[in-house]
Amino acid sequence: MQSYINSLTRIYQELEREHNFFCPVQLQIVISKRLRSANGSCFYGFDRFTRKMTEAKITMSYALLQEFGWEQFENTFRHEVAHLANTIIYNGKRHDYTFKILCRKFGGTMNSKHAGYAFADCATKNFVKTIKTWQYSCPCGYSRQTAKRMSHKKRNYNTHICGECREVYTSQWKEQKIG
Repeated sequence: MQSYINSLTRIYQELEREHNFFCPVQLQIVISKRLRSANGSCFYGFDRFTRKMTEAKITMSYALLQEFGWEQFENTFRHEVAHLANTIIYNGKRHDYTFKILCRKFGGTMNSKHAGYAFADCATKNFVKTIKTWQYSCPCGYSRQTAKRMSHKKRNYNTHICGECREVYTSQWKEQKIG
């Protein structure tokens, strides 16, 4: 696992040097065996008052590496670095136009829905398969599986409607852990 992290660190340093951006904090790179809802994620924290970056962390899914190999894993990492660079250079939003330009320059891939026609060369359909671990059943027989447990507020909130009988989510819905 450490050899993969070292390889990703070298890629990050090359991108940082080649594209002339500098992360003001130490970047933490993590490869997670638990991350199954996304290929990767980029997190950065800011101080509320000074608006200076306080932390930066890129988490990659080990399942992505196992299912699709190193090339897709590396391209997804480049996508996550583009998120970080977009925030540092342009103070940009998650998948805005400047991010897409940086993602292309860095050699990253993105969801074909985000890529659109203009960035079709960066599009991919390789995503880790989400493991559904919770099942919610309506008294009418309709059931819905999710990867994450719904919050208590959402489970009992009266605007979430059953897809079959159109009744609202209530305490009558049965929750079951399936994974």
